[in-house]
Amino acid sequence: MSLPDLVIHPLVVRTAHVVSVEDLGGRIRRVRLEGDELGAFVREGISHPAFSAPGFDDHIKLIFAGDGDIESAMPRQHVDGIEWTPAEHRITRDYTPHSVDPDSGAFSLDFVLHGDGPAVSWAQGAAPGSPLSFVGPKSSQVLPDEATSIVLIGDETALPAIHRFLTERPLTVPAHVVLMTAGTAAPPELPIGERDSLRLQRMPEPDGDAIAALFDEVSSAETLGDTPFVWAAAEARALLPLRRRLAGRVAKSHRSITGYWHHDHTQEDGETAPELPGPPVAWFAVRAALQTGFLDALRPGPRSTGEVASALGVRDALDPLASVLATAGLLVRTDTGRWELTDLAVDLVDDPHERDEYTGTQADQVLALRHLADSLRDGPPAWQVDTGSSFAEAARTDPEVAHHLEHESESLVFLQHGLRRVLQGLGGQDTGGQDIVVVGPGADLVTRLARGAVDGVRTGAPDAPDELVDVVVSAMLLSHLDDTSARKHLRELAGTATRALVIDSSVPDGLSRSAAERALLRFVTTGRDARSRDAVGELARSAGWTAGTRHALGWGVVADELVRDATDTARR
Repeated sequence: MSLPDLVIHPLVVRTAHVVSVEDLGGRIRRVRLEGDELGAFVREGISHPAFSAPGFDDHIKLIFAGDGDIESAMPRQHVDGIEWTPAEHRITRDYTPHSVDPDSGAFSLDFVLHGDGPAVSWAQGAAPGSPLSFVGPKSSQVLPDEATSIVLIGDETALPAIHRFLTERPLTVPAHVVLMTAGTAAPPELPIGERDSLRLQRMPEPDGDAIAALFDEVSSAETLGDTPFVWAAAEARALLPLRRRLAGRVAKSHRSITGYWHHDHTQEDGETAPELPGPPVAWFAVRAALQTGFLDALRPGPRSTGEVASALGVRDALDPLASVLATAGLLVRTDTGRWELTDLAVDLVDDPHERDEYTGTQADQVLALRHLADSLRDGPPAWQVDTGSSFAEAARTDPEVAHHLEHESESLVFLQHGLRRVLQGLGGQDTGGQDIVVVGPGADLVTRLARGAVDGVRTGAPDAPDELVDVVVSAMLLSHLDDTSARKHLRELAGTATRALVIDSSVPDGLSRSAAERALLRFVTTGRDARSRDAVGELARSAGWTAGTRHALGWGVVADELVRDATDTARR
């Protein structure tokens, strides 16, 4: 994640009201929203900034309630962020605001009236005075100044972003638009300039190969220059071939490909009978295919299993594995009987973070689940049973585990406003001229985020072994440690400074569908569930600290202030 590429906004829960509704061509309904909470406002004693969405493809998260109880679906508001508390009937949808009034914050949303999802149902019944609650945007992308042109590819759901780019022109370069529409009605007119081009493609169903071919047409027919920027938004799976096409032709910094919706999105509100999970055969098949190099061997092109086995030096018995991978959507058989990677497989092979789910630290956590029953019977953490050492030891000695924790800490970038505020006001004092040392997986990121806002922040240990710094910050480590290791870590902090700030994830994010699974994997490594505030306080006291103010930063992340107990002598 590159910090200069994003502008981060404080997350605020807002409610606006409809002032007008207009039906446009191509099944599109435009809703205009205004309200006091779009300007700077105060609610429950907390001051919030005015609504801001400077990026042409910014998105906000609309909040709905399947049972009609919108209050229970709303996230909890903090000073600098929000908390997605668990809510059984909460439904959210992402939409792009456009025609944003810089003075009042009023904006418009365009809804494509297809299916019967919650956003479409709301838009169909929207009338002047109808309320709509939302959060965001959380960030805005900064386009590269050196781009020589921009290619905008999208379906009807991408029209607001494309129209906004063409209207506001954040880049003064030629824009080449490829618009796919399922209906027969003409889409709204776009402000195409003299140096721009427009291709309109009728596409009843999303077709990934056709979308990728459309980019080829543009790149061959138009002068894109040396460094074009490619932006695309449409049905998620249909964009996979385009991702593959661009991988070797356009730098990551010059492309933004976003799945705005899923083909089965309109089905998710229906009720289906629950099913027990089956054996994770496919997961182990993908893991083996990555570990042996099977999928990588197919990256250059189709091969038979015999050819792959010979190239890799493995047994010529890959057909059952290939068949399972084909069922999982990763392989297809060509007319000549060879196996070929699908676009989904190419994404997996080329993305190190995706691979980590099958071969890295996260995969090791999954494998440790086989000892979960023993851990629940008051045994040691399942990770320790599986590997022979604690997860804390692995975090200190295994570079792969350390890198995994650093990657998990990257979400702190979206909490930077709260982090800076807490660091600036630490202990009710001005941090100017103080020596603040940051340790833990998120140390580098916290130091970068604080730069320019807080003086004296650095990563690492004190300059001398016996030197005490003013404040030591532990960033995103405590929740990964069992109680014994956590107590040791806090005692080490007590030997570094008289004040500490412990930044950590306290509760799973209630918006994520995988939060429960992540919480279980955390139990696998620590042998305990998430620590409550009282549990952190008790742990701190046992290590020579007194717990002070807790700052809620949002998304389950908190920052606990600690003051070293003056009577504690354990640090020496």
